[in-house]
Amino acid sequence: MIKKIHLTNFRCFENISFNTYNSLVIFSGKNATGKSSTLESIFITSTTKSYRENDLDLVIKDNLDSAIIDIEADKQFKVVISKEGNSFFYNKKQYKRLADYIGNLKVVMFSPYDLNLINGGKSFKRRFLDLNISLIDKSYLNAFRSYKKLLHERNEYLKQENIDKKLLEVITKSLIKFLLDVYNARINFINELNSYLEKICLDMEIEKISLSYVKTYGDDVYKSFSDKLRYDLLTKSTNIGIHRDDLDILINGKDSKSFASEGQARTAVLALKLALINYIKEKTGVEPIVLLDDVFAALDNTRIVKITNYIKGFKQAFITTTSTLGIPDELLEKSLVIRL
Repeated sequence: MIKKIHLTNFRCFENISFNTYNSLVIFSGKNATGKSSTLESIFITSTTKSYRENDLDLVIKDNLDSAIIDIEADKQFKVVISKEGNSFFYNKKQYKRLADYIGNLKVVMFSPYDLNLINGGKSFKRRFLDLNISLIDKSYLNAFRSYKKLLHERNEYLKQENIDKKLLEVITKSLIKFLLDVYNARINFINELNSYLEKICLDMEIEKISLSYVKTYGDDVYKSFSDKLRYDLLTKSTNIGIHRDDLDILINGKDSKSFASEGQARTAVLALKLALINYIKEKTGVEPIVLLDDVFAALDNTRIVKITNYIKGFKQAFITTTSTLGIPDELLEKSLVIRL
């Protein structure tokens, strides 16, 4: 459980502390008062990444030199963000390798940005897979990084004027080895989430939500690369692989991006995040901290009741809202409300 958050030069905050020792913490306030930023600080501490920005230094207030996140939970966490580089500390020890740091603070977050899992680009969906598998499986992060390194090497070689196809084949075979490691981990992850989703959808009395992986190569991966070689040479780029794959969220077996309303999209993503919570609990024995940014918007009363029942059972959850009037009374009764 997170007991205290201290932010220095982070987003709109110059120097602020929040005591959060409660199972349910609600940040309430008008827009642009820093509600989502507090959740973002927890997410960064867990994952080393922002869910809103690709460049982490964009969270630094007013172009200052650095921002600092201090979080007191069962252990101590500190993140120092600067344009020169970022530092991550766990129990006062700095971790140079992110693979060793990531996962020490386990969180699952829902935010309006997650609706991109329905109608966003492929890169956002792949990021969801890579981030959440990496939090549990250290070997996945290593395989993914090795793949990216070889992908860069292959793309650079494809730009050469005189290409030795035997050398290119060696690079490609090495690339395929890590591709298969990443692909198999992604498929296993999706299959397990789908098993949880089936139960959650029945419990919430909603449409059947499921995930479908869309790969850019056939079962014979080497043949797929061979068939694509001419096009790769023409474009001087690797056109198939895990860096081009996609993830579809299906509602009753149909691709949701073609028809889902905002309410359906939010419900589907919420169901996915509930499945992720169960997945993390089973794999690690640790219940993650749950971050819910504007969770009740565009949901009907029936779905609000269902989500409320889940929230009551979380070990610790953080919710943001512009008004506590939108929060069910049974949650307010047990919550610590922090007004911004």
